[in-house]
Amino acid sequence: MKYFNQFYLWGVNTKYRMGLYFSAAVFFKGLVNVLLGNWTVDIVVLLEMLLACFAFACLESAIFPYGKEWLAKGQGGRIALWAALANLIFIGCGLGLNWFPGIPLWGGLLLVLILEYALLAMWYALRLKERRDTAALNQGLRRFQEET
Repeated sequence: MKYFNQFYLWGVNTKYRMGLYFSAAVFFKGLVNVLLGNWTVDIVVLLEMLLACFAFACLESAIFPYGKEWLAKGQGGRIALWAALANLIFIGCGLGLNWFPGIPLWGGLLLVLILEYALLAMWYALRLKERRDTAALNQGLRRFQEET
């Protein structure tokens, strides 16, 4: 039962992150399409985006297993690997699978800049979550120590 629970928690965590990345990818795909005068998004492109987001979320879970600290000493390499994989997967799929056809070079560079900002924002959100969790644990520990 222990392994099932671990797998289940991994799945919930991975699915949450996959959904977050997929929502962002679909939003930008839709925005680019509207700016180019196209009001639809191909189902095949959505499936490709979903699979890319799932792959990245799985790799992210492997790099940062559930319960490990993101900001612990020595995690800089993991964070750099995470950012490099995000760039490789999303830029690589965007170019290789032609997710954004017809955009000019400056538009592609703008999308890459937005990706970098989104990665920074995600890292910051995870950092805040870790700080909040640490503060809650410390507060619970203080209450426990005061009661005993």
